[in-house]
Amino acid sequence: MIIANIFFSVFSIFSIALLIPFLSVLFQQVTPITVKPEFTFSVNAIIDTFYFYLDQLITSYGAISALIMIALTMIVLNFFSNLFRYLAQFFSAPIRAGMVFQLRKKLYAKLVNLPLSFFSKIKKGDLLNRFGTDVQEVEWAMANSILVICRDPFMILIFLITMFKVSFTLTIITLLIFPVAGYLISLIGASVEKNSVKLQQLLTSVSAIFDETIGGLRIIKGYNAIDHANKKFQGKTAEHYKMNKKIFRVNDLASPMVELLSITILLIVLFIGGIYVLKNSNLTGEVFLFFIVVFARIIPPARQLASMYYTLKKGIPSVQRIQDILEADEQIYEKVNALPISIFSQKILYKEVYFSYHEVNNKEECKILRNISFEIKKGEKVAITGDSGAGKSTLADLLPRFYDVSFGEIVMDGNNIKDYKINDLRRLLGLVGQDVILFHDTVFNNIAFGRPASHEDVVTAAKAAFAHDFIMEMENGYDTVIGDRGMSLSGGERQRLSIARALLQKPEILILDEPTSALDSESESIIQKTISEAFKNHTVLLIAHREETLRNMDKIITVKNGRIYEIIYPEK
Repeated sequence: MIIANIFFSVFSIFSIALLIPFLSVLFQQVTPITVKPEFTFSVNAIIDTFYFYLDQLITSYGAISALIMIALTMIVLNFFSNLFRYLAQFFSAPIRAGMVFQLRKKLYAKLVNLPLSFFSKIKKGDLLNRFGTDVQEVEWAMANSILVICRDPFMILIFLITMFKVSFTLTIITLLIFPVAGYLISLIGASVEKNSVKLQQLLTSVSAIFDETIGGLRIIKGYNAIDHANKKFQGKTAEHYKMNKKIFRVNDLASPMVELLSITILLIVLFIGGIYVLKNSNLTGEVFLFFIVVFARIIPPARQLASMYYTLKKGIPSVQRIQDILEADEQIYEKVNALPISIFSQKILYKEVYFSYHEVNNKEECKILRNISFEIKKGEKVAITGDSGAGKSTLADLLPRFYDVSFGEIVMDGNNIKDYKINDLRRLLGLVGQDVILFHDTVFNNIAFGRPASHEDVVTAAKAAFAHDFIMEMENGYDTVIGDRGMSLSGGERQRLSIARALLQKPEILILDEPTSALDSESESIIQKTISEAFKNHTVLLIAHREETLRNMDKIITVKNGRIYEIIYPEK
């Protein structure tokens, strides 16, 4: 790309340079060169050789033929100039597109690896805004800027060298005026960056309100709060509109300002150069006109660089917001020489576990879980019960390492779970929660999510979860698309699909986080039967608060205020 841009610049200057002999022939001011000069790779030798052949052409065929030859040569040079310009853009395409492609990949990979605690501190609307609008802003800035950076400086450099060759004095005068323009441009750039930060903050608020509205639409309608929601949204949108309008106006000031400065500099150069020509200096009329044309050709790349400067300034806040995610502490680390594990064979020990969502210095500061100790033997079914907010779900989330303990340890088959490979550990676990997560995809793909599976395997899992019958009643059976979050299904149907997904993984340990709390009594009865039949040979950790859900448990642990209140061993 850079090589192509250099050739583009060189052919551009050569095509412009032919303006001098064209004007010389036109005004009959060609200096005759009757003896062919010795050719060397120097500027003067090339020019003298060209004028020798030009003189021969005028002598033999006349001035009109010479003008036609010069014009055809200019066309050829312009063809090569534009050819290399296209090649530069052709070679830059994978760079411009690839940078944003890699950015999206890294951002997504980071998001799915961040601990759940990270998402409790940031709004989903903000995350969607960073992944959408911020990445688009960076894409726009990078795609437009990278070609400018790799093209226009070469053009400016080659044109400046040419201008110095033509007239050192005029070029110096021109360059002395440019810093004033650069200072004015920097003032606008600083304003654009400052306002862009505020704009992104407002856009985050707008996105968050929009996301909350979709999730809470039932409540908004149920409480007749449509006007209230409209007023809140429109208020933030109005602020965003005002700030966006301000940025557009400041940004749009750049181009006419650069244009005005360029014309002013051009007129100054024309005035000074005109005096040079009138005083019969070495600067002839056609050479001076060539100087002006070259200078005029510097203005577009200079303007492009100025526009790129504003674009980058506007994109900097988006880059910083993306960097906040890319540089976020993952917290859940896998050891360098982590141990593999493929089977759960003995027991799980929670040993004096303390936990806090935030980093703490001592055990006393842990408010979520405190001094939790119990064991789960292979094949055992253990229930964790207690009031809402007692820490039941958090206790279960520690086992697949969605969070890591603050103090103490969780031991599986004699090793701290932090010593195992994270993927191996999670492969042993099946998860069924009260908030069933389904995707806008087919029934088959929702059950087989995250693993290759045959149709027979999926059907077997669905039958075991008592889901096969209602799936076959759907329009396209297992190929039916269930819509966003599976909202076209009942709560019990969604839960049975979730259980089928867990069964397909053939987990050693099943974590059930209040799987029936959001269901009616009929659906709850079906799910209870499903769990009892499908997981009778599995190790189970059940989070529940209803007595009906605690049947057939080997051990019931009651948690209050983050501590174990009692452990009961029911008689069977």
